[in-house]
Amino acid sequence: MDETMVNRRSFVKGLGLMGGVAAMGMIAGCSSEPAAANDADPKEQPQAEAQPSVLAEGASWELVAHVEDGGLIEGLNFSQDGTLWFIDVVKGRIHKVVDGEAVTVHDNEGKSMPNGAKFIDGTTMLITDRSQGLCRYDTETGEYSVWVPNFNGTPFNGLNDLVLDGQGGAYFTDPGQSDYFKRIGCVYYVKYDEGEPVLQLIQDGIAYPNGITLSPDGQFIYVAEFNTNSLVCIPSAAYTLGRATPYVFARMDGGHGPDGITVDADGNIYVAHLEAKEVLVFDKNGFQIERIPAPEDADIFVDNLCIHNGYLYICEFGSSNIYRIAVTAETGEK
Repeated sequence: MDETMVNRRSFVKGLGLMGGVAAMGMIAGCSSEPAAANDADPKEQPQAEAQPSVLAEGASWELVAHVEDGGLIEGLNFSQDGTLWFIDVVKGRIHKVVDGEAVTVHDNEGKSMPNGAKFIDGTTMLITDRSQGLCRYDTETGEYSVWVPNFNGTPFNGLNDLVLDGQGGAYFTDPGQSDYFKRIGCVYYVKYDEGEPVLQLIQDGIAYPNGITLSPDGQFIYVAEFNTNSLVCIPSAAYTLGRATPYVFARMDGGHGPDGITVDADGNIYVAHLEAKEVLVFDKNGFQIERIPAPEDADIFVDNLCIHNGYLYICEFGSSNIYRIAVTAETGEK
């Protein structure tokens, strides 16, 4: 892991070693010694590392596809053959892009609400469905089936998004109707490559966990806490670095909040900032390093994104359009 990432979290580990009371005294200034003025050189304070733009030189947005009669398009992901697939949550449809056209391949006619989607093999999409739980869609047979309807007998709040860990498992968010004051949102982990699904509650008490991604080394989960306009970092189920606790990784200004998120191979986090008409990029230490305005003809509802073969793809459901722009980054997702 990068040294700066380890140093940032070593503070938390240090608190545990020093003891809670003493540590809190240092933080809150409760020591019997008078507080010293903060005369540190500003140049020595943590700063975002200077780095080149993630955009390719001369890059501009291109229209990939327009969705006729679109509702709320989400769930961008690519199959192994390089085909772009996506979801319409409101309409209950699954689409793919063929020769620049959005083609409907499955229509549940409102009987389900698929939202996030990832291919777990050549023909199977694992889908987070708001109304039915974890589902699977077979692209060969067209079968849409409920796989995990609840957590140990307790209904989910209403699932939203997921990310694969490359080890036969997936993390997924369950916001339901959680909000700033009703913090009932959860993040779960499931093993999907075993006979019976094994679920693990990773974190609860979240104010609408929306998008989710995983650090390239698999040690940390990043969750878009939609109703606090922030990203939260949580140790993953595979965390092995010592002691760490969830914390606010980054905050956004304006808009409503972060929706879909993804990570590149360098550990930078890309955020679809809903109602702000932008994609924000944060480095692995939580500093904003770039703002990418959405296309001029887009609306303000940039809600999902992914990186594939040298392009950043976004969907914007106000215009029902999918766009892409050339980037220098490679995806860090599995």
